[in-house]
Amino acid sequence: MAAGDGAQLPATVAASRSVEKALEEAAASGALNLSNRKLKEFPRSAKNYDLSDITHADLSKNRLCELPDELCQFISIETLSLYHNGMRSLSSSLGNLQALTYLNLSRNLLSGLPPSVFQLPLLRVLIVSNNKLSSLPASIFSLTHLRQLKQNALCTGPYSLNLLSFSTSRNIELPLIRLDISCNRISHVPLCYRHLRHLQSISLDNNPLQMPPAQICSKGKYHIFKFLNMEACKRSTEELERHLRPTGFNSW
Repeated sequence: MAAGDGAQLPATVAASRSVEKALEEAAASGALNLSNRKLKEFPRSAKNYDLSDITHADLSKNRLCELPDELCQFISIETLSLYHNGMRSLSSSLGNLQALTYLNLSRNLLSGLPPSVFQLPLLRVLIVSNNKLSSLPASIFSLTHLRQLKQNALCTGPYSLNLLSFSTSRNIELPLIRLDISCNRISHVPLCYRHLRHLQSISLDNNPLQMPPAQICSKGKYHIFKFLNMEACKRSTEELERHLRPTGFNSW
């Protein structure tokens, strides 16, 4: 009996047709939506469609263990979502996507970010929350257009992001608008963060905060920055007094 006669298609056939329909629509619209298709690899039938002009690709909620090299051939992609897969590594071919402005890698199994991530000159939003990251490399500063960085780790897991690796004064070079470092084991916010003058929102929830104290952080960005500025002035004064303090007298 044909599907049009009311028969229910087997799940595998229906899924296959659904993928083919998504590929067909992508060739026409420029937006590829393969989210939640239980894919373990990039569809081999994609070669039958002209996807050279796609600008948006969503492969979230699948079963990908690695970034498909086939996907990285579509150099016009501007937004890429790989949320909620099982990826443990990223291919160097990610660097081919030079037009990329948005990259969502959250809820994977990444223990590190390869150099290819930091070779994306137009990247504005990078989301790497809920992975196995323990630090961010200094090459994060090469992303001069970055506006939003979300990099928290699961509070209940054995992994947490080391804020110290992201705490040098070079942060002032990042024109961040939104910074989310919630759900970690952060106790101190570096004083240099007060120089993030473009920042519109900062989230520090669910951290064992000591400096600034949690009650101040809960009041929002204005109070956090006010505290950091006051603490910086206090330390500068103490440093100056230390240099001016007599260290002893010479005997003649």
